[in-house]
Amino acid sequence: GGGSSISRYTLTYDLGYENLREQETYAAGTRVDLDWTPARDGYSFTGWYTDAAGTTRVTTVTMDRNRTVYAGWKKYTVPDTLNDEDHFAYIVGYPDGNVHPEWNITRGEVAAVFFRLLDPDVRTQNLTWDCTFTDVPLNSWHRSSIATMQAMGIVSGHNAQTFRPDVPITRAEFAAMASRFDTSDLEPSGTFSDIDGHWAEEEIRRAAALGWVRGYEDGTFRPDQYITRAEAMTLVNHMLLRLPETPDDLLDDMIHWPDNADPQFWSYLAVQEATNSHDCQRKPDGVYETWTVLTPNEDWFQYNHNPAC
Repeated sequence: GGGSSISRYTLTYDLGYENLREQETYAAGTRVDLDWTPARDGYSFTGWYTDAAGTTRVTTVTMDRNRTVYAGWKKYTVPDTLNDEDHFAYIVGYPDGNVHPEWNITRGEVAAVFFRLLDPDVRTQNLTWDCTFTDVPLNSWHRSSIATMQAMGIVSGHNAQTFRPDVPITRAEFAAMASRFDTSDLEPSGTFSDIDGHWAEEEIRRAAALGWVRGYEDGTFRPDQYITRAEAMTLVNHMLLRLPETPDDLLDDMIHWPDNADPQFWSYLAVQEATNSHDCQRKPDGVYETWTVLTPNEDWFQYNHNPAC
């Protein structure tokens, strides 16, 4: 009777700790780009390998047989310039008693968050009120934050003259600022379907490899969309390895927010971590934490006053 058939082969992603991705089937001879970056709390992703020992790194595979690729992981360490000792609140609520996790966060507010999260010695060594942006007045509350972050090369302006501190920050801008804290030799990996050619593509890819950012279920990152306060807190907590695992890891007498009351909501733990100062113990896995006692909030008012005013 004659006829023909096309052989098909299966690609398996082995994550080493759990399988989150279904097997994929391809026609024989198909070249597959390994552009998916998985995420694992407390680890940076180093790439895909042909063997579980992680000796041969690959970015593509040709489906000439059933294949398995293995995720490479490196235990994550917090950048030296950031404070990974003190888990103080770096986000505060609003006069209405809510924390508004769904609201946007401005460029000036983000500069202040990163300023507060600096290692104390690093902050002292780099502290300055000297700022080149014409829209950041001498007496503005975030002048020292923006000036210090500019001096350290963490923030850049909208252009040479302006910073636009009161404008909401985009997801790409936030990822770019965050990625500048990392000075490791980790290679950016993976991609999202909507960042090719974007000005922040490499920074987004680096932040993804570090495990700081994650995309949406449809494979997009939405770089030009404004980041929400909850998304920002989630990214920062991953940067600092501030990760309670379950609501049981928190304390009953912590600050509770009417608009962050559902322990099952995706950002509940991130918001509570960001808004409550506390001491904690690291769990045996070295990744997650359990709170031990609430502590006083830091006083940041001293940095709001410009000695030149």
